[in-house]
Amino acid sequence: MRFRMIAAACVLACTALSAHGQDAADAQKKLLAKRSAEADAYRKLAECVYGLQINARTYVKDFVTESDEIKSDVDTFIRGIRLGTPTWYEDGSCEVPAEVTVEKVIETLRETHSRHYKGDRVTATDFESMTQKIEKKIIKAVGMGAPREDIPRDLPEGVAEQLGPPPGGKTESRPPIPDIWLKVGPQARLMAIRAARMDAMRRMAERIKGLRLTSRTQVRDFVAESDVITTEMNTSLVGAEEIGTFLHHDELIAEVTLRVPTEQVITTIKSLHSRHYKGDDVKGMDIEKIVKEVVKKDFEATGMGVPPQEQIRKYEQVTHQDVPDWAAEVIEVDGEGTDPEITTAQGKLRAARAAELDAKRRLAEHIAGLQLTSETVVKEFVTQHDAISTQVDAIMVDAVVSKTRFTEQTAVVTVTVPGMRVWRVFHEEIRRTTRSQP
Repeated sequence: MRFRMIAAACVLACTALSAHGQDAADAQKKLLAKRSAEADAYRKLAECVYGLQINARTYVKDFVTESDEIKSDVDTFIRGIRLGTPTWYEDGSCEVPAEVTVEKVIETLRETHSRHYKGDRVTATDFESMTQKIEKKIIKAVGMGAPREDIPRDLPEGVAEQLGPPPGGKTESRPPIPDIWLKVGPQARLMAIRAARMDAMRRMAERIKGLRLTSRTQVRDFVAESDVITTEMNTSLVGAEEIGTFLHHDELIAEVTLRVPTEQVITTIKSLHSRHYKGDDVKGMDIEKIVKEVVKKDFEATGMGVPPQEQIRKYEQVTHQDVPDWAAEVIEVDGEGTDPEITTAQGKLRAARAAELDAKRRLAEHIAGLQLTSETVVKEFVTQHDAISTQVDAIMVDAVVSKTRFTEQTAVVTVTVPGMRVWRVFHEEIRRTTRSQP
């Protein structure tokens, strides 16, 4: 009898310990999911804020490249935005809402401009007109996360430190590969990472081309947006350091972050300057001084990639979700522009800029007509869900110029955006809406 009582007590103790251990594991998973959702919310807020247009030639994403002080102020503002109450779901995922008024964003930009801006492309009156041009009064975003230890690399400066390390996790350990990637196999993962790296290189080239050397001159002015600058720049970026790879837990999207040392950027710009620059605003000897003053940190860019179509089909079989064909492709749209002095270098540059604006306008029209379901297109979905309209605007701004060519009278610019980048915005909202339905 005594033995049976002791055995029963041991069983109860083991059961209690097991239950306690399970509770602790569940609590850690909830904290990991919340941390991931918060990171996603901050990233989406940054995309929305950076995608706002200040004037006809400048977006916020261009404005923050003017100096580290400006970028630091804007990123500090973003990570200071209060997030809403987290919601957890049965599958272990978490959602964190966030919102900020456009008025507050513009006020921050205006103050940052008065403290740090030294150029002449953006004036104080531009911020007054922003209020009139932007129809939305509130920027909304919903961060989504699953219990994973790693977080994306392309977060606003300081957010990763603010979120802290994973609870009870080892930051130096390599994060596990998400189940969805294990199910579709290593080939899909490697091809998606390769595509993401190429996208990151294109974005790095665009950032370097947009680097301002004087109030009137950018790197892109050297060759008036010809294919030569893109080719030479991509060649110089082949050795870029890969500092992070992030695999989405519920979609076949890979992200790769590349870093290029400032010295390598200086070398590239000097080479382009000596071969192509015809003006007298910038001297070769001044480039190193200018770039080091403007760019105190190394250049970083994050690209996205997806596997080929056959792996996407395997993904559908695993997840039982229909993915539109366009999500597995790169969306490309051409735009045209001209200028009365298109035979000159500056005329070509102005024509190319006009063509880029036309291409992004056409891209917006193309995306608006994409089919989400058998009964819904993007335009209708955006109309019904105001919270994602700003994210769609940010996608348009983030489109990369992949090719520029000239005829005798016009410039033709091709802009591209990964279809999965577009699908991700709507897929998350569709999934959230479906879960909220009774």
